[in-house]
Amino acid sequence: MTTTPFPETREALSLSLQDAGFDMPVVEHLTAQARPAILLVTSGFGETEPPLGTSRLGGRPDLPPDMAWPTRPPYPDAEARAGYHRREAERLLADSGKPRSWMTPEQGERFSKEHRDKADAIESEFPLAFFGQFDLADLSQQPGFDLAFPDEGRLLVFYDFWEQPEDFTPAASVGWKVVWDKTPASDLVRAPFPAALTAISDDDWSSIFKPAHITGKTVLTPIPPNDKGWNAFPLDDDEALEDYHEWLSQFGTPDMQGRANHQFGGFPQTLQNGLQARSQLAANGIDCGSGDAWRTPEAQALLASANDWRLVLQIGVDAHTGMKPPGAYYVLMRDQDIAARNFDRARVTYQCD
Repeated sequence: MTTTPFPETREALSLSLQDAGFDMPVVEHLTAQARPAILLVTSGFGETEPPLGTSRLGGRPDLPPDMAWPTRPPYPDAEARAGYHRREAERLLADSGKPRSWMTPEQGERFSKEHRDKADAIESEFPLAFFGQFDLADLSQQPGFDLAFPDEGRLLVFYDFWEQPEDFTPAASVGWKVVWDKTPASDLVRAPFPAALTAISDDDWSSIFKPAHITGKTVLTPIPPNDKGWNAFPLDDDEALEDYHEWLSQFGTPDMQGRANHQFGGFPQTLQNGLQARSQLAANGIDCGSGDAWRTPEAQALLASANDWRLVLQIGVDAHTGMKPPGAYYVLMRDQDIAARNFDRARVTYQCD
Protein backbone atom coordinates (compact mmCIF):
# COMPACT_ATOMS: atom_id res chain seq x y z
CA MET A 1 0.00 0.00 0.00
CA THR A 2 1.35 3.43 -0.97
CA THR A 3 1.28 6.08 1.74
CA THR A 4 1.67 9.86 1.70
CA PRO A 5 4.61 11.40 3.62
CA PHE A 6 3.81 13.72 6.49
CA PRO A 7 3.84 17.39 5.43
CA GLU A 8 7.00 19.33 6.20
CA THR A 9 5.39 22.78 6.62
CA ARG A 10 2.22 24.15 8.17
CA GLU A 11 1.26 25.59 4.81
CA ALA A 12 1.38 22.13 3.23
CA LEU A 13 -0.62 20.69 6.11
CA SER A 14 -3.24 23.42 5.80
CA LEU A 15 -3.62 22.86 2.06
CA SER A 16 -3.99 19.11 2.57
CA LEU A 17 -6.78 19.63 5.12
CA GLN A 18 -8.51 22.16 2.86
CA ASP A 19 -8.35 19.74 -0.05
CA ALA A 20 -10.05 17.15 2.18
CA GLY A 21 -13.00 19.55 2.59
CA PHE A 22 -12.64 20.68 6.22
CA ASP A 23 -13.99 24.08 7.20
CA MET A 24 -11.35 26.81 7.58
CA PRO A 25 -11.76 27.23 11.37
CA VAL A 26 -11.10 23.48 11.77
CA VAL A 27 -8.19 23.63 9.31
CA GLU A 28 -6.61 26.54 11.17
CA HIS A 29 -7.07 24.84 14.53
CA LEU A 30 -5.58 21.52 13.41
CA THR A 31 -2.72 23.24 11.60
CA ALA A 32 -1.78 25.26 14.66
CA GLN A 33 -2.09 22.20 16.90
CA ALA A 34 0.18 19.94 14.82
CA ARG A 35 3.53 19.11 16.43
CA PRO A 36 6.89 19.03 14.70
CA ALA A 37 8.64 15.68 14.93
CA ILE A 38 11.78 14.05 13.61
CA LEU A 39 11.06 11.17 11.29
CA LEU A 40 13.79 8.55 11.75
CA VAL A 41 14.62 7.03 8.37
CA THR A 42 16.72 3.86 8.52
CA SER A 43 19.27 2.27 6.21
CA GLY A 44 21.60 -0.70 6.56
CA PHE A 45 25.26 -0.46 7.60
CA GLY A 46 26.35 -3.31 5.34
CA GLU A 47 29.64 -4.78 6.57
CA THR A 48 30.79 -1.61 8.35
CA GLU A 49 30.64 -1.12 12.12
CA PRO A 50 28.50 1.80 13.34
CA PRO A 51 30.53 4.60 14.96
CA LEU A 52 30.38 4.71 18.76
CA GLY A 53 27.59 6.81 20.22
CA THR A 54 25.72 7.49 16.98
CA SER A 55 21.98 7.05 16.51
CA ARG A 56 20.79 3.68 15.33
CA LEU A 57 18.19 1.00 15.77
CA GLY A 58 19.26 -2.48 16.79
CA GLY A 59 22.75 -3.86 16.99
CA ARG A 60 24.73 -3.67 20.21
CA PRO A 61 24.40 -0.70 22.57
CA ASP A 62 27.26 1.67 23.34
CA LEU A 63 27.44 1.82 27.13
CA PRO A 64 29.63 3.55 29.75
CA PRO A 65 32.50 1.28 30.84
CA ASP A 66 30.94 0.68 34.26
CA MET A 67 27.43 -0.11 32.99
CA ALA A 68 26.30 -3.68 32.42
CA TRP A 69 23.71 -4.66 29.80
CA PRO A 70 20.36 -3.76 31.42
CA THR A 71 18.34 -6.62 32.85
CA ARG A 72 14.97 -6.83 34.54
CA PRO A 73 14.30 -8.55 37.87
CA PRO A 74 11.67 -11.28 38.16
CA TYR A 75 8.26 -9.76 37.44
CA PRO A 76 6.42 -8.78 40.66
CA ASP A 77 3.53 -10.96 39.46
CA ALA A 78 5.85 -13.72 38.22
CA GLU A 79 3.78 -16.53 39.71
CA ALA A 80 0.69 -15.62 37.68
CA ARG A 81 2.67 -14.90 34.48
CA ALA A 82 4.70 -18.09 34.70
CA GLY A 83 1.58 -20.10 35.52
CA TYR A 84 -0.08 -18.91 32.31
CA HIS A 85 2.91 -19.98 30.20
CA ARG A 86 3.13 -23.39 31.86
CA ARG A 87 -0.56 -24.00 31.23
CA GLU A 88 -0.06 -22.99 27.60
CA ALA A 89 2.89 -25.38 27.37
CA GLU A 90 0.71 -28.27 28.56
CA ARG A 91 -2.17 -27.32 26.27
CA LEU A 92 -0.01 -27.07 23.16
CA LEU A 93 1.68 -30.36 23.88
CA ALA A 94 -1.67 -32.08 24.37
CA ASP A 95 -3.25 -30.48 21.29
CA SER A 96 -0.36 -31.51 19.06
CA GLY A 97 -1.13 -35.16 19.76
CA LYS A 98 -4.79 -34.94 18.77
CA PRO A 99 -6.07 -36.17 15.38
CA ARG A 100 -6.09 -33.44 12.69
CA SER A 101 -4.17 -31.02 14.92
CA TRP A 102 -2.80 -27.94 13.19
CA MET A 103 0.57 -28.86 14.79
CA THR A 104 2.79 -31.84 14.31
CA PRO A 105 4.00 -33.51 17.53
CA GLU A 106 7.46 -32.01 16.84
CA GLN A 107 5.98 -28.51 16.55
CA GLY A 108 3.96 -29.06 19.71
CA GLU A 109 7.09 -29.97 21.62
CA ARG A 110 8.92 -26.91 20.27
CA PHE A 111 6.08 -24.50 21.05
CA SER A 112 5.60 -26.06 24.46
CA LYS A 113 9.30 -25.69 25.28
CA GLU A 114 9.19 -22.01 24.33
CA HIS A 115 6.46 -21.41 26.90
CA ARG A 116 8.28 -23.42 29.58
CA ASP A 117 11.47 -21.46 28.93
CA LYS A 118 9.57 -18.18 29.06
CA ALA A 119 8.00 -19.18 32.39
CA ASP A 120 11.46 -19.86 33.82
CA ALA A 121 12.75 -16.51 32.51
CA ILE A 122 9.84 -14.59 34.00
CA GLU A 123 10.71 -15.93 37.44
CA SER A 124 14.36 -14.88 37.21
CA GLU A 125 16.55 -11.95 36.24
CA PHE A 126 16.72 -11.64 32.45
CA PRO A 127 18.39 -9.29 29.93
CA LEU A 128 16.25 -6.80 28.04
CA ALA A 129 16.38 -6.58 24.25
CA PHE A 130 18.07 -3.48 22.80
CA PHE A 131 15.79 -1.42 20.56
CA GLY A 132 18.12 1.47 19.78
CA GLN A 133 20.08 4.53 20.82
CA PHE A 134 19.38 8.09 19.81
CA ASP A 135 22.04 10.82 19.74
CA LEU A 136 20.27 13.89 21.10
CA ALA A 137 23.05 16.30 20.14
CA ASP A 138 22.69 15.19 16.53
CA LEU A 139 18.88 15.12 16.54
CA SER A 140 18.76 18.60 18.12
CA GLN A 141 20.19 20.03 14.88
CA GLN A 142 16.89 19.25 13.18
CA PRO A 143 14.33 22.12 13.09
CA GLY A 144 11.67 19.74 14.44
CA PHE A 145 13.58 18.88 17.62
CA ASP A 146 11.41 19.39 20.72
CA LEU A 147 13.30 21.78 23.01
CA ALA A 148 11.71 20.10 26.03
CA PHE A 149 14.31 17.33 25.58
CA PRO A 150 18.00 17.64 26.41
CA ASP A 151 20.32 18.42 23.50
CA GLU A 152 23.21 16.34 24.81
CA GLY A 153 23.89 12.68 25.44
CA ARG A 154 21.82 9.85 24.04
CA LEU A 155 18.68 7.93 24.88
CA LEU A 156 18.87 4.14 24.90
CA VAL A 157 15.75 1.96 24.91
CA PHE A 158 15.68 -1.61 26.25
CA TYR A 159 12.57 -3.79 26.33
CA ASP A 160 11.46 -7.31 27.25
CA PHE A 161 10.70 -8.26 23.67
CA TRP A 162 10.17 -11.90 24.60
CA GLU A 163 7.39 -11.28 27.13
CA GLN A 164 5.94 -8.10 25.51
CA PRO A 165 4.68 -6.75 28.87
CA GLU A 166 1.21 -5.20 28.79
CA ASP A 167 0.76 -1.46 29.26
CA PHE A 168 -2.04 -1.51 31.83
CA THR A 169 -0.42 -3.07 34.93
CA PRO A 170 2.09 -1.48 37.32
CA ALA A 171 3.95 -4.82 37.48
CA ALA A 172 4.86 -4.59 33.79
CA SER A 173 7.15 -1.59 34.31
CA VAL A 174 10.17 -3.80 35.12
CA GLY A 175 9.96 -4.95 31.49
CA TRP A 176 11.67 -1.91 30.00
CA LYS A 177 14.42 0.59 30.69
CA VAL A 178 15.05 3.99 29.11
CA VAL A 179 18.52 5.40 29.81
CA TRP A 180 19.79 8.94 29.31
CA ASP A 181 23.58 8.74 29.13
CA LYS A 182 25.97 11.67 28.74
CA THR A 183 29.24 9.70 28.55
CA PRO A 184 31.56 11.09 25.82
CA ALA A 185 31.43 8.87 22.74
CA SER A 186 35.17 8.18 22.95
CA ASP A 187 34.69 6.58 26.39
CA LEU A 188 31.84 4.25 25.38
CA VAL A 189 32.14 0.49 25.11
CA ARG A 190 30.11 -1.60 22.65
CA ALA A 191 28.44 -4.26 24.80
CA PRO A 192 28.37 -7.92 23.68
CA PHE A 193 25.02 -9.67 23.36
CA PRO A 194 24.03 -11.53 26.54
CA ALA A 195 24.06 -15.31 26.09
CA ALA A 196 20.45 -15.51 27.33
CA LEU A 197 19.25 -13.32 24.43
CA THR A 198 21.27 -15.26 21.89
CA ALA A 199 19.84 -18.54 23.20
CA ILE A 200 16.22 -17.51 22.51
CA SER A 201 16.92 -16.03 19.07
CA ASP A 202 16.95 -17.75 15.68
CA ASP A 203 16.08 -16.99 12.06
CA ASP A 204 12.33 -17.25 12.68
CA TRP A 205 12.16 -15.05 15.78
CA SER A 206 14.76 -13.02 17.62
CA SER A 207 15.34 -10.62 20.51
CA ILE A 208 18.48 -9.46 18.71
CA PHE A 209 18.11 -6.92 15.91
CA LYS A 210 20.46 -5.98 13.11
CA PRO A 211 21.93 -2.46 13.33
CA ALA A 212 20.35 0.21 11.14
CA HIS A 213 21.63 3.73 10.51
CA ILE A 214 19.24 6.60 11.32
CA THR A 215 18.79 9.81 9.33
CA GLY A 216 16.53 12.49 10.80
CA LYS A 217 13.96 14.49 8.83
CA THR A 218 11.63 17.14 10.23
CA VAL A 219 7.91 16.67 9.57
CA LEU A 220 4.64 17.93 11.04
CA THR A 221 2.46 15.37 12.80
CA PRO A 222 -1.30 15.98 13.07
CA ILE A 223 -3.08 15.31 16.34
CA PRO A 224 -4.96 11.98 16.46
CA PRO A 225 -8.57 12.10 17.71
CA ASN A 226 -7.67 9.80 20.63
CA ASP A 227 -5.19 12.31 22.06
CA LYS A 228 -6.34 13.85 25.34
CA GLY A 229 -5.71 17.32 23.91
CA TRP A 230 -8.19 16.87 21.04
CA ASN A 231 -10.61 19.80 20.66
CA ALA A 232 -10.82 20.54 16.93
CA PHE A 233 -14.48 19.46 16.76
CA PRO A 234 -16.79 17.34 18.93
CA LEU A 235 -15.98 13.63 18.78
CA ASP A 236 -19.70 12.84 18.51
CA ASP A 237 -19.73 14.53 15.10
CA ASP A 238 -19.60 11.17 13.33
CA GLU A 239 -19.33 12.57 9.81
CA ALA A 240 -16.44 14.91 10.60
CA LEU A 241 -14.67 12.21 12.62
CA GLU A 242 -14.98 9.70 9.78
CA ASP A 243 -13.63 12.27 7.32
CA TYR A 244 -10.68 13.01 9.60
CA HIS A 245 -9.84 9.33 10.06
CA GLU A 246 -9.99 8.93 6.29
CA TRP A 247 -7.64 11.89 5.84
CA LEU A 248 -5.23 10.50 8.47
CA SER A 249 -5.18 7.09 6.82
CA GLN A 250 -3.19 8.42 3.85
CA PHE A 251 -0.12 8.70 6.10
CA GLY A 252 -0.21 5.03 7.10
CA THR A 253 0.65 3.44 10.43
CA PRO A 254 3.96 2.29 11.96
CA ASP A 255 3.16 -1.40 11.50
CA MET A 256 3.32 -1.09 7.71
CA GLN A 257 6.17 -2.17 5.46
CA GLY A 258 7.68 0.30 3.01
CA ARG A 259 7.40 3.53 5.01
CA ALA A 260 9.46 5.34 7.66
CA ASN A 261 7.89 4.03 10.86
CA HIS A 262 10.08 5.58 13.56
CA GLN A 263 9.78 9.00 15.09
CA PHE A 264 11.24 11.23 17.80
CA GLY A 265 8.68 13.57 19.41
CA GLY A 266 5.47 14.83 17.87
CA PHE A 267 2.11 13.07 17.93
CA PRO A 268 2.15 9.27 17.61
CA GLN A 269 0.37 7.20 15.00
CA THR A 270 -1.41 4.91 17.42
CA LEU A 271 -2.86 1.50 16.62
CA GLN A 272 -5.21 1.48 19.62
CA ASN A 273 -6.85 4.03 21.88
CA GLY A 274 -5.93 4.85 25.46
CA LEU A 275 -2.17 5.34 25.14
CA GLN A 276 -1.99 8.30 27.52
CA ALA A 277 -4.75 7.15 29.87
CA ARG A 278 -3.33 3.68 30.51
CA SER A 279 0.11 5.18 31.01
CA GLN A 280 -1.29 7.59 33.59
CA LEU A 281 -3.16 4.96 35.57
CA ALA A 282 -0.52 2.22 35.50
CA ALA A 283 2.27 4.68 36.39
CA ASN A 284 0.25 5.66 39.46
CA GLY A 285 -0.23 2.09 40.66
CA ILE A 286 -3.63 1.27 39.15
CA ASP A 287 -4.11 -1.97 37.23
CA CYS A 288 -6.50 -0.73 34.54
CA GLY A 289 -7.02 -4.02 32.75
CA SER A 290 -10.66 -4.11 33.83
CA GLY A 291 -13.45 -1.60 33.31
CA ASP A 292 -14.15 -1.29 37.03
CA ALA A 293 -10.70 0.20 37.66
CA TRP A 294 -11.44 3.10 35.32
CA ARG A 295 -14.59 4.09 37.22
CA THR A 296 -13.01 4.53 40.65
CA PRO A 297 -12.74 8.07 42.06
CA GLU A 298 -8.94 7.68 42.19
CA ALA A 299 -8.75 6.79 38.51
CA GLN A 300 -11.09 9.59 37.49
CA ALA A 301 -8.97 12.11 39.36
CA LEU A 302 -5.78 10.83 37.73
CA LEU A 303 -7.25 10.85 34.23
CA ALA A 304 -7.70 14.61 34.44
CA SER A 305 -3.91 14.86 33.96
CA ALA A 306 -3.50 12.16 31.31
CA ASN A 307 -2.68 14.84 28.74
CA ASP A 308 0.64 15.36 30.52
CA TRP A 309 1.93 12.24 28.73
CA ARG A 310 3.60 12.80 25.38
CA LEU A 311 5.47 10.74 22.84
CA VAL A 312 9.23 10.52 23.17
CA LEU A 313 9.89 7.80 20.60
CA GLN A 314 7.88 5.64 18.25
CA ILE A 315 9.50 2.46 16.93
CA GLY A 316 7.71 0.43 14.30
CA VAL A 317 8.28 -2.26 11.71
CA ASP A 318 11.69 -2.11 10.07
CA ALA A 319 13.13 -4.32 7.33
CA HIS A 320 16.73 -3.27 8.02
CA THR A 321 16.68 -4.36 11.67
CA GLY A 322 14.38 -7.35 11.31
CA MET A 323 11.65 -5.78 13.45
CA LYS A 324 8.66 -7.54 11.93
CA PRO A 325 4.93 -6.87 12.12
CA PRO A 326 2.54 -6.82 13.82
CA GLY A 327 2.61 -3.75 15.98
CA ALA A 328 4.69 -0.80 17.13
CA TYR A 329 6.29 0.47 20.33
CA TYR A 330 5.76 3.85 21.96
CA VAL A 331 7.98 5.50 24.59
CA LEU A 332 5.93 7.99 26.60
CA MET A 333 6.79 10.40 29.40
CA ARG A 334 5.04 13.08 31.41
CA ASP A 335 6.01 16.68 30.66
CA GLN A 336 7.23 17.18 34.22
CA ASP A 337 9.44 14.09 34.07
CA ILE A 338 10.99 15.25 30.80
CA ALA A 339 11.70 18.64 32.36
CA ALA A 340 13.30 16.97 35.40
CA ARG A 341 15.23 14.54 33.14
CA ASN A 342 13.66 11.57 34.93
CA PHE A 343 13.93 9.19 31.99
CA ASP A 344 13.69 6.23 34.35
CA ARG A 345 9.97 7.10 34.62
CA ALA A 346 9.31 6.55 30.92
CA ARG A 347 6.84 3.87 29.89
CA VAL A 348 7.15 1.67 26.82
CA THR A 349 3.87 0.50 25.31
CA TYR A 350 3.36 -2.14 22.64
CA GLN A 351 0.29 -1.85 20.42
CA CYS A 352 -0.94 -3.99 17.56
CA ASP A 353 -4.07 -3.65 15.46
